[in-house]
Amino acid sequence: MKRAASNLTLTSLFATATLLALTTGCSDPGGGEENTQQPVRDSWRVEHEGAFVVNDADNLPRIYNLTIGTPNPFGDNFLNRGDVIVEFTGEPDTIKIEFRRFTFAESEAAAEEEVFDKLSLWAFNTGLGTPKRPEEMDEEADCTNEDTGWLDGCGIYVYYDGLSQLERAGADIRVTLPPDYRQELDIITSDNLIEDTYPNHGNVCINNINANASVDMQSGVAYVKMAADASPAPACDAVGIADCTDTSLNGSIAMTEGLWSPNCLCAKNQQMGSIAVESEKPYSTDITIDVPAALWTSLNAENEAGAGEVTCPVTIDGPTNFVYDETQWDPSMPWRVLGDANKPSDVALVGGGFAVKLVSAECEPVAAVEEPKDWDPNVENPEADVRGFIEVCSGCLDNPCDDL
Repeated sequence: MKRAASNLTLTSLFATATLLALTTGCSDPGGGEENTQQPVRDSWRVEHEGAFVVNDADNLPRIYNLTIGTPNPFGDNFLNRGDVIVEFTGEPDTIKIEFRRFTFAESEAAAEEEVFDKLSLWAFNTGLGTPKRPEEMDEEADCTNEDTGWLDGCGIYVYYDGLSQLERAGADIRVTLPPDYRQELDIITSDNLIEDTYPNHGNVCINNINANASVDMQSGVAYVKMAADASPAPACDAVGIADCTDTSLNGSIAMTEGLWSPNCLCAKNQQMGSIAVESEKPYSTDITIDVPAALWTSLNAENEAGAGEVTCPVTIDGPTNFVYDETQWDPSMPWRVLGDANKPSDVALVGGGFAVKLVSAECEPVAAVEEPKDWDPNVENPEADVRGFIEVCSGCLDNPCDDL
């Protein structure tokens, strides 16, 4: 019996060491061989392309919410841990979803066989808080079903088909949507910092947006370019917009009370637009948003670290006619800016335009290695630059997602 127990112990130790090697990326758990693993990232691959019908036959929205990515930690098998890119430049009523997988492996072939083949798209509109393996999900909740098309409330997750997703494995996500999607978009991503020589961050880029968006991230960088024709109330229909803006329309609130009165349909129905980009504590993120120069905008931007050894100010270079909210803004605190741009009339509420909230929790140096080609296994402390800066501009971003 003692010999059997001893063999069992040795077997358990070997299994533990093997699992440790897979998790940490070491080629030999005993340390007898040099670590030959390296970061590997594949090319973009289309995971799904299909119908995304924005409005129904009565021109009413079919899809009110879309979620991309999951927080870290979130179970063991549903972590993207990478960039999230959303382009509102797609074909009408069509969605395209692409993945760019990454991991640590001894070669591209090994990464493909051991990891990439196990990473796939999870897209359902139930169980977003408690996702299960795709084969265990209700077929009627499948957002990629060709017969039903894309559904309301769908989540786009990265699924790892294994016992537990490897700590260095994940996928960047790129979603291309039609420009006329006007409803809610929620983005969540995290950093991949398990490897000291390869701190790779979850960056976010949104291009050509005329919708509502919420972004939760860590220490990546964020770029948001709003559509040139962005509306203060993107989800409000033409009747509501006319009621708020058409001063020649008989009976409109705009005619009787003034532009964008709090009593006009869009405002009364709480359909004013909003974009929020925030990093959680203790993370520092650079945020740049390109707002149309003439858009009625309500801005709340802050680096919550405030004054310190390094200060990360908020920079305003557009939109036009920006007026600081002197009841809440202190010029001696450049890391916090509140105000309105292009307030359309005296009756329009202060803070009632398209709400832009930008928050970095810290102002700290952040080390980053963004691509495998930039990795040096001999540099345990890659160069760090201070992050936590927030910039609001008009016309400063061209094709912001091309470099991610």
